[in-house]
Amino acid sequence: MKNKIFTLLTLGLFIVSCSSPKSEPKKKAGWKPEMDQPSELASIMRELHDEAKQRKSTLEKGELAEANSQLIFQMITAKPTEPHMVGPAFEPHAQAFIASYGELNTATDVATQIDAHNNLVKSCVACHMNFCQGPIPRIEKLYVQ
Repeated sequence: MKNKIFTLLTLGLFIVSCSSPKSEPKKKAGWKPEMDQPSELASIMRELHDEAKQRKSTLEKGELAEANSQLIFQMITAKPTEPHMVGPAFEPHAQAFIASYGELNTATDVATQIDAHNNLVKSCVACHMNFCQGPIPRIEKLYVQ
């Protein structure tokens, strides 16, 4: 008899505990998840990407675009997200990028600037093939056709 009562009580508790709605923990008002901050190098590259998107749009309208960012010179010494993302081959890639960027400023017509812009995009892709391949599809959208 005691075993039957114990079994019924256990079964009853099991049913009640499984059928009662679970309450979600309440979040504090204004709470925001903590996000990792981008590295210095990632921040520079994101700003240069935004600039390149704007330049692409301007060039596609048939207009010359400005290219006067000083961020390009900071790329070489900027801290990467992970130390292995910058190796001995990084500086030559960065120098090639700087040279391509310089061609943007010397272009006197839209066709020449489009070529310089596309060469700049190629230099980005070439570097990212070696160090951080994730953004390559996003970078390739910067080509002007």
